[in-house]
Amino acid sequence: MAGSAELLLSGPLLADGAIETRLIYEFGLPTPDFAAFVHLFSDTGRATLASIYRGYLEIAAESGLPMQVGTPTWRAHPDGLARQGFCAPGDLACVNAAAFELLAGLRAELGLEGRVLIAGVIGPRRDGYDPAGAPDTAEAEAYHGAQARTLAALGVDLLYAPTFASAPELEGVARACAATALPYALAPVVDEAGRMPDGTALADAVARVDEGVTPPPRHFLLGCVHPARVDQVAGAGALPGHHRVAGVKANAADLPAEELNRLDRLAGDPPEAFARAMLGLRRHGLTIFGGCCGTTDAHIRALAHGMKAEGWATGEAPA
Repeated sequence: MAGSAELLLSGPLLADGAIETRLIYEFGLPTPDFAAFVHLFSDTGRATLASIYRGYLEIAAESGLPMQVGTPTWRAHPDGLARQGFCAPGDLACVNAAAFELLAGLRAELGLEGRVLIAGVIGPRRDGYDPAGAPDTAEAEAYHGAQARTLAALGVDLLYAPTFASAPELEGVARACAATALPYALAPVVDEAGRMPDGTALADAVARVDEGVTPPPRHFLLGCVHPARVDQVAGAGALPGHHRVAGVKANAADLPAEELNRLDRLAGDPPEAFARAMLGLRRHGLTIFGGCCGTTDAHIRALAHGMKAEGWATGEAPA
Protein backbone atom coordinates (compact mmCIF):
# COMPACT_ATOMS: atom_id res chain seq x y z
CA MET A 1 0.00 0.00 0.00
CA ALA A 2 3.06 2.23 -0.32
CA GLY A 3 1.69 4.34 -3.17
CA SER A 4 -1.70 4.69 -1.51
CA ALA A 5 -0.05 5.75 1.74
CA GLU A 6 1.85 8.59 0.11
CA LEU A 7 -1.28 9.74 -1.74
CA LEU A 8 -3.44 9.73 1.39
CA LEU A 9 -0.77 11.49 3.44
CA SER A 10 -0.65 14.33 0.91
CA GLY A 11 -4.21 15.55 1.53
CA PRO A 12 -6.75 16.12 4.30
CA LEU A 13 -6.86 13.13 6.62
CA LEU A 14 -9.10 12.06 9.48
CA ALA A 15 -7.45 10.20 12.36
CA ASP A 16 -8.85 7.92 15.02
CA GLY A 17 -9.64 8.96 18.59
CA ALA A 18 -8.68 7.77 22.04
CA ILE A 19 -8.05 4.14 22.85
CA GLU A 20 -6.61 3.95 26.37
CA THR A 21 -8.93 6.42 28.12
CA ARG A 22 -11.93 4.66 26.60
CA LEU A 23 -10.68 1.26 27.76
CA ILE A 24 -10.30 2.58 31.29
CA TYR A 25 -13.26 4.93 31.79
CA GLU A 26 -15.85 3.85 29.24
CA PHE A 27 -15.34 0.08 29.36
CA GLY A 28 -13.91 -0.33 32.86
CA LEU A 29 -10.80 -2.25 31.81
CA PRO A 30 -7.74 -1.41 33.94
CA THR A 31 -4.88 -0.44 31.63
CA PRO A 32 -1.73 0.07 33.70
CA ASP A 33 0.84 2.42 32.19
CA PHE A 34 -1.61 2.93 29.27
CA ALA A 35 -0.41 -0.43 27.92
CA ALA A 36 -3.45 -1.11 25.72
CA PHE A 37 -1.73 -4.09 24.15
CA VAL A 38 -2.42 -6.24 27.23
CA HIS A 39 -6.07 -6.44 26.16
CA LEU A 40 -5.17 -8.20 22.93
CA PHE A 41 -4.68 -11.39 24.95
CA SER A 42 -8.04 -11.81 26.67
CA ASP A 43 -11.39 -12.47 25.01
CA THR A 44 -13.03 -9.48 26.70
CA GLY A 45 -10.14 -7.16 26.03
CA ARG A 46 -9.73 -8.11 22.40
CA ALA A 47 -13.46 -7.78 21.78
CA THR A 48 -13.42 -4.34 23.40
CA LEU A 49 -10.46 -3.16 21.34
CA ALA A 50 -12.17 -4.47 18.19
CA SER A 51 -15.35 -2.59 19.10
CA ILE A 52 -13.48 0.69 19.65
CA TYR A 53 -11.53 0.43 16.41
CA ARG A 54 -14.53 -0.77 14.41
CA GLY A 55 -16.41 2.33 15.55
CA TYR A 56 -13.67 4.57 14.16
CA LEU A 57 -13.39 2.62 10.92
CA GLU A 58 -17.14 2.76 10.39
CA ILE A 59 -16.86 6.54 10.41
CA ALA A 60 -14.36 6.30 7.54
CA ALA A 61 -16.74 3.98 5.70
CA GLU A 62 -19.77 6.24 6.25
CA SER A 63 -18.03 9.53 5.48
CA GLY A 64 -15.87 8.52 2.54
CA LEU A 65 -12.94 10.30 4.21
CA PRO A 66 -9.45 8.77 4.32
CA MET A 67 -8.37 7.87 7.83
CA GLN A 68 -5.27 7.01 9.82
CA VAL A 69 -5.67 4.49 12.65
CA GLY A 70 -2.87 3.66 15.07
CA THR A 71 -1.97 0.27 16.49
CA PRO A 72 -2.40 -0.15 20.28
CA THR A 73 1.37 -0.47 20.65
CA TRP A 74 2.36 2.78 22.37
CA ARG A 75 3.84 0.70 25.22
CA ALA A 76 4.72 -2.40 23.16
CA HIS A 77 8.46 -1.71 23.23
CA PRO A 78 10.91 -3.82 25.28
CA ASP A 79 10.65 -1.97 28.62
CA GLY A 80 6.90 -1.52 28.30
CA LEU A 81 6.41 -5.19 27.53
CA ALA A 82 8.57 -6.25 30.48
CA ARG A 83 6.60 -4.04 32.88
CA GLN A 84 3.46 -6.01 31.97
CA GLY A 85 5.16 -9.39 32.27
CA PHE A 86 5.83 -9.95 28.55
CA CYS A 87 9.46 -10.95 28.87
CA ALA A 88 9.90 -13.89 26.49
CA PRO A 89 12.29 -13.39 23.54
CA GLY A 90 9.48 -13.50 20.99
CA ASP A 91 7.06 -11.20 22.82
CA LEU A 92 8.02 -8.03 20.92
CA ALA A 93 7.12 -9.66 17.60
CA CYS A 94 4.07 -11.47 19.00
CA VAL A 95 2.46 -8.43 20.62
CA ASN A 96 3.05 -6.04 17.75
CA ALA A 97 1.81 -8.65 15.27
CA ALA A 98 -1.39 -9.19 17.25
CA ALA A 99 -2.02 -5.44 17.23
CA PHE A 100 -1.45 -5.06 13.50
CA GLU A 101 -3.51 -8.13 12.63
CA LEU A 102 -6.49 -6.81 14.60
CA LEU A 103 -6.54 -3.58 12.60
CA ALA A 104 -5.75 -5.20 9.26
CA GLY A 105 -8.58 -7.66 9.78
CA LEU A 106 -11.10 -4.93 10.59
CA ARG A 107 -9.95 -2.85 7.62
CA ALA A 108 -10.43 -5.81 5.28
CA GLU A 109 -13.78 -6.70 6.84
CA LEU A 110 -15.09 -3.20 6.10
CA GLY A 111 -13.54 -3.03 2.63
CA LEU A 112 -11.36 -0.04 3.47
CA GLU A 113 -8.06 -1.06 1.91
CA GLY A 114 -6.62 1.89 0.02
CA ARG A 115 -8.60 4.34 2.16
CA VAL A 116 -7.43 3.61 5.70
CA LEU A 117 -3.78 3.81 6.73
CA ILE A 118 -2.54 1.65 9.59
CA ALA A 119 0.07 3.56 11.58
CA GLY A 120 2.49 1.52 13.65
CA VAL A 121 2.62 3.41 16.95
CA ILE A 122 5.88 3.75 18.90
CA GLY A 123 5.81 5.46 22.29
CA PRO A 124 8.57 6.95 24.44
CA ARG A 125 10.75 4.62 26.47
CA ARG A 126 9.58 6.14 29.74
CA ASP A 127 7.23 9.07 30.37
CA GLY A 128 5.49 11.04 27.64
CA TYR A 129 5.33 14.21 29.76
CA ASP A 130 8.52 14.02 31.84
CA PRO A 131 11.90 14.06 30.06
CA ALA A 132 13.74 12.80 33.15
CA GLY A 133 15.54 9.59 32.33
CA ALA A 134 14.78 9.76 28.61
CA PRO A 135 17.46 8.14 26.45
CA ASP A 136 19.89 10.23 24.45
CA THR A 137 19.75 10.20 20.67
CA ALA A 138 22.02 7.22 20.04
CA GLU A 139 20.45 5.14 22.80
CA ALA A 140 16.95 6.00 21.56
CA GLU A 141 17.83 5.05 18.00
CA ALA A 142 19.07 1.65 19.10
CA TYR A 143 16.24 1.10 21.57
CA HIS A 144 13.30 2.08 19.33
CA GLY A 145 14.85 0.43 16.29
CA ALA A 146 13.65 -3.01 17.38
CA GLN A 147 9.99 -2.04 17.45
CA ALA A 148 10.27 0.11 14.31
CA ARG A 149 11.74 -2.80 12.35
CA THR A 150 9.13 -5.19 13.72
CA LEU A 151 6.20 -2.96 12.75
CA ALA A 152 7.65 -2.26 9.32
CA ALA A 153 8.08 -5.96 8.62
CA LEU A 154 4.45 -6.59 9.56
CA GLY A 155 3.24 -4.28 6.79
CA VAL A 156 2.06 -1.09 8.49
CA ASP A 157 1.61 1.83 6.09
CA LEU A 158 3.58 4.32 8.16
CA LEU A 159 5.21 4.65 11.55
CA TYR A 160 3.90 7.14 14.10
CA ALA A 161 5.77 8.22 17.25
CA PRO A 162 3.55 10.32 19.54
CA THR A 163 3.98 12.02 22.93
CA PHE A 164 7.74 12.37 23.17
CA ALA A 165 8.96 14.76 25.87
CA SER A 166 12.66 14.96 25.01
CA ALA A 167 14.22 16.34 21.82
CA PRO A 168 17.16 13.87 21.88
CA GLU A 169 14.80 10.90 22.16
CA LEU A 170 12.61 12.39 19.43
CA GLU A 171 15.62 12.55 17.10
CA GLY A 172 16.58 8.99 18.06
CA VAL A 173 13.16 7.54 17.29
CA ALA A 174 13.17 9.48 14.01
CA ARG A 175 16.45 7.80 13.04
CA ALA A 176 14.98 4.41 13.94
CA CYS A 177 11.90 5.07 11.79
CA ALA A 178 13.92 6.48 8.90
CA ALA A 179 16.01 3.32 8.73
CA THR A 180 12.90 1.28 7.79
CA ALA A 181 12.30 3.34 4.60
CA LEU A 182 8.61 3.71 5.55
CA PRO A 183 6.98 7.14 5.74
CA TYR A 184 6.78 8.24 9.36
CA ALA A 185 5.38 11.04 11.48
CA LEU A 186 6.38 12.39 14.89
CA ALA A 187 4.20 14.07 17.51
CA PRO A 188 6.18 15.77 20.29
CA VAL A 189 4.39 17.03 23.40
CA VAL A 190 4.31 20.83 23.66
CA ASP A 191 2.87 23.42 26.03
CA GLU A 192 0.96 26.56 25.07
CA ALA A 193 4.27 28.37 24.52
CA GLY A 194 5.32 25.76 21.96
CA ARG A 195 7.99 24.12 24.10
CA MET A 196 8.57 20.44 24.76
CA PRO A 197 8.75 19.33 28.42
CA ASP A 198 12.58 19.38 28.22
CA GLY A 199 12.41 23.07 27.28
CA THR A 200 13.16 22.67 23.57
CA ALA A 201 11.17 24.99 21.32
CA LEU A 202 9.02 23.08 18.85
CA ALA A 203 10.63 24.84 15.88
CA ASP A 204 14.08 23.87 17.17
CA ALA A 205 13.02 20.24 17.70
CA VAL A 206 11.63 20.07 14.17
CA ALA A 207 14.78 21.65 12.71
CA ARG A 208 16.98 19.26 14.70
CA VAL A 209 15.17 16.24 13.24
CA ASP A 210 14.83 17.62 9.72
CA GLU A 211 18.52 18.49 9.55
CA GLY A 212 19.83 15.42 11.34
CA VAL A 213 17.75 12.54 9.96
CA THR A 214 17.55 11.17 6.42
CA PRO A 215 14.88 10.84 5.24
CA PRO A 216 13.09 13.32 7.49
CA PRO A 217 9.54 12.69 8.74
CA ARG A 218 6.69 12.99 6.27
CA HIS A 219 5.31 15.56 8.70
CA PHE A 220 4.86 16.33 12.39
CA LEU A 221 1.66 16.32 14.43
CA LEU A 222 0.82 17.75 17.83
CA GLY A 223 -0.68 15.20 20.19
CA CYS A 224 -2.33 14.97 23.59
CA VAL A 225 -3.14 18.70 23.69
CA HIS A 226 -6.41 20.62 23.50
CA PRO A 227 -7.14 22.55 20.28
CA ALA A 228 -7.22 25.84 22.21
CA ARG A 229 -3.60 25.27 23.19
CA VAL A 230 -2.64 24.51 19.61
CA ASP A 231 -4.26 27.81 18.68
CA GLN A 232 -2.12 29.53 21.32
CA VAL A 233 1.04 27.91 19.97
CA ALA A 234 0.21 29.02 16.44
CA GLY A 235 -0.86 32.49 17.55
CA ALA A 236 2.45 32.96 19.33
CA GLY A 237 4.28 32.17 16.09
CA ALA A 238 5.73 28.99 17.61
CA LEU A 239 4.79 26.64 14.78
CA PRO A 240 7.73 25.88 12.47
CA GLY A 241 7.57 27.10 8.89
CA HIS A 242 6.89 25.24 5.66
CA HIS A 243 3.79 23.60 7.19
CA ARG A 244 5.95 20.96 8.86
CA VAL A 245 3.23 20.51 11.49
CA ALA A 246 0.39 19.01 9.48
CA GLY A 247 -2.21 18.22 12.10
CA VAL A 248 -3.26 17.44 15.64
CA LYS A 249 -4.64 14.54 17.65
CA ALA A 250 -6.26 16.54 20.40
CA ASN A 251 -7.55 16.00 23.91
CA ALA A 252 -11.22 16.69 24.59
CA ALA A 253 -10.42 18.56 27.82
CA ASP A 254 -8.35 21.73 28.12
CA LEU A 255 -6.44 20.53 31.18
CA PRO A 256 -2.73 20.15 31.93
CA ALA A 257 -1.33 16.64 32.08
CA GLU A 258 -1.25 16.44 35.87
CA GLU A 259 -4.98 17.24 36.08
CA LEU A 260 -5.85 14.84 33.27
CA ASN A 261 -4.04 12.10 35.16
CA ARG A 262 -6.19 12.74 38.24
CA LEU A 263 -9.51 12.34 36.39
CA ASP A 264 -11.55 9.23 37.13
CA ARG A 265 -13.90 9.61 34.15
CA LEU A 266 -14.01 10.80 30.55
CA ALA A 267 -14.23 14.58 30.47
CA GLY A 268 -14.02 17.36 27.93
CA ASP A 269 -15.78 19.35 25.27
CA PRO A 270 -18.95 17.99 23.67
CA PRO A 271 -18.30 16.46 20.23
CA GLU A 272 -19.71 19.35 18.18
CA ALA A 273 -17.74 21.99 20.12
CA PHE A 274 -14.60 19.87 19.84
CA ALA A 275 -15.05 19.55 16.07
CA ARG A 276 -15.59 23.31 15.62
CA ALA A 277 -12.44 24.09 17.59
CA MET A 278 -10.43 21.53 15.66
CA LEU A 279 -11.56 22.63 12.23
CA GLY A 280 -10.83 26.22 13.17
CA LEU A 281 -7.17 25.21 13.22
CA ARG A 282 -7.16 24.89 9.44
CA ARG A 283 -6.37 28.61 9.34
CA HIS A 284 -2.90 27.57 10.55
CA GLY A 285 -2.45 25.17 7.64
CA LEU A 286 -3.39 21.98 9.50
CA THR A 287 -5.08 19.22 7.51
CA ILE A 288 -4.93 16.10 9.75
CA PHE A 289 -7.42 15.90 12.60
CA GLY A 290 -8.04 13.21 15.20
CA GLY A 291 -8.55 12.65 18.90
CA CYS A 292 -6.52 11.77 21.96
CA CYS A 293 -7.42 11.58 25.67
CA GLY A 294 -11.12 11.91 26.41
CA THR A 295 -12.35 11.66 22.84
CA THR A 296 -14.76 8.98 21.62
CA ASP A 297 -16.24 7.89 18.33
CA ALA A 298 -18.76 10.70 18.75
CA HIS A 299 -15.95 13.28 18.62
CA ILE A 300 -14.45 11.71 15.51
CA ARG A 301 -17.87 11.45 13.85
CA ALA A 302 -18.46 15.17 14.53
CA LEU A 303 -15.06 15.91 12.97
CA ALA A 304 -15.97 13.86 9.90
CA HIS A 305 -19.29 15.67 9.52
CA GLY A 306 -17.51 19.02 9.77
CA MET A 307 -14.85 18.04 7.26
CA LYS A 308 -17.45 16.85 4.78
CA ALA A 309 -19.54 19.99 5.25
CA GLU A 310 -16.48 22.07 4.36
CA GLY A 311 -15.75 20.03 1.24
CA TRP A 312 -12.78 18.08 2.58
CA ALA A 313 -14.08 14.73 1.33
CA THR A 314 -12.94 15.66 -2.15
CA GLY A 315 -9.28 15.41 -1.12
CA GLU A 316 -8.68 19.14 -1.41
CA ALA A 317 -8.50 21.28 1.71
CA PRO A 318 -10.53 24.49 1.31
CA ALA A 319 -8.64 27.73 1.30
